[in-house]
Amino acid sequence: MKKTLILNFTLCLVLPISAVAQDGGESPSLTKLHQAIAELVVRHYPKATSHVFEQTIGFEYSTRIYVTRLVRLGSEAPLTVARGPMADGVWCNVFYRAEDLETRARYARNEGVTKREFFKEHVYYPNDSRNECHLLVTLRLPLETTKEQMQFVKELRELLNQFGAYLPAKDR
Repeated sequence: MKKTLILNFTLCLVLPISAVAQDGGESPSLTKLHQAIAELVVRHYPKATSHVFEQTIGFEYSTRIYVTRLVRLGSEAPLTVARGPMADGVWCNVFYRAEDLETRARYARNEGVTKREFFKEHVYYPNDSRNECHLLVTLRLPLETTKEQMQFVKELRELLNQFGAYLPAKDR
């Protein structure tokens, strides 16, 4: 079990990939941000796995696929499949965008917590005006969240509020 934990953590640190952004411009390396997130995640969820690919960082522990409704206002939303946490799990997707939120149109979905059928979904958009970029964060936790899980959310938000400090110096 210890070998698996060490291997998972090592892979999180060794395998990060930096790639070209969808618009054709260079995307900054998210390696340092991924390392900081992976260290925080492993303290709260020792068996969690994480990855970085192109402009996305993700992590999860104790998850499964759910058939649930899309989040939509108005008419009944169609069904979709979504990965989410089981009772002791966590799932998160962090997407880097090279745009300042102060200068772009607002997202259709506001920040906050949405209670879905099987889990709570936290949506958060940390912005870094100095580097002219922001993150789209979707964090899913069980419907019944513990104090420890809420402490993790607090620590993750604090880290992500400072995400610009983890970008390469040439991009600052």
